[in-house]
Amino acid sequence: MKNRSLWFSLVGVGVALFVACSADPPVVDARVPNVSAWPEDDGQVFGGGYETISAAQPVFVRPGEYPPPIVERPEKSPSAMYREVNVKRDYMPYGSRGRSRRRMSPRYVTIHSTQNWSRGADAWRHSLALKRGALGRISWHYTVDEYRAVQHLPTTEQGNHADHNGPGNRTSIGIEMCEHPGNSRSQTMERTAKLAAWLCVKHDIPVRNVVPHYKWPRWGKNPPNKNCPHFLMTNGRPGSKWRGFVKVVERYHQQMTGR
Repeated sequence: MKNRSLWFSLVGVGVALFVACSADPPVVDARVPNVSAWPEDDGQVFGGGYETISAAQPVFVRPGEYPPPIVERPEKSPSAMYREVNVKRDYMPYGSRGRSRRRMSPRYVTIHSTQNWSRGADAWRHSLALKRGALGRISWHYTVDEYRAVQHLPTTEQGNHADHNGPGNRTSIGIEMCEHPGNSRSQTMERTAKLAAWLCVKHDIPVRNVVPHYKWPRWGKNPPNKNCPHFLMTNGRPGSKWRGFVKVVERYHQQMTGR
């Protein structure tokens, strides 16, 4: 019996020495949920290449190593979101009265409503009015209706849409939502939320800086803070309806960034 016990002990020591001295230690199957590597084309910020997260995959790690981090993948590329917004560029002439021709590094996105209830006053009609100078020095960057978003100014140029020479004009991109007869308000707001989220990604603007026109007090006006966009205000100021709109912007932002 003693000889047999000694024999098994020697065999056990031999196996332990073999494992310890092997050039390649054994690998361990450490299954980590929702882990996947970025695609080879990791999609430049506006170039696609994003995928949804697949089911749990086996990830092999050696003893003592850490498993790779869990990566949350964007559901949609910014370029795909931009296509859904359906942006049509129709810039105002450079010499028109509404062009400030002042450079801007945008830090906010300001949401307005046109309060133009004339029949046919869609995004194209507002673009035509801006190009013809029918609104004087007033200008903004995008007009959105249920079908499209028409861009009137580069997003790196100041518009005249918020507060004269205040921070609203100097630091924010202005978006007007149409509300003419026959236009779908819900579809217009949805398209506007997508556009605002895309602009936040493009210019690295936090979603909390998507603000209503109400935020920017206007010198010489009474009241100074405008009830705008009026259908997203509660008793003339931001409330639950505005917070609901921002939640939609956050959802689209998360779809593009994964966070």
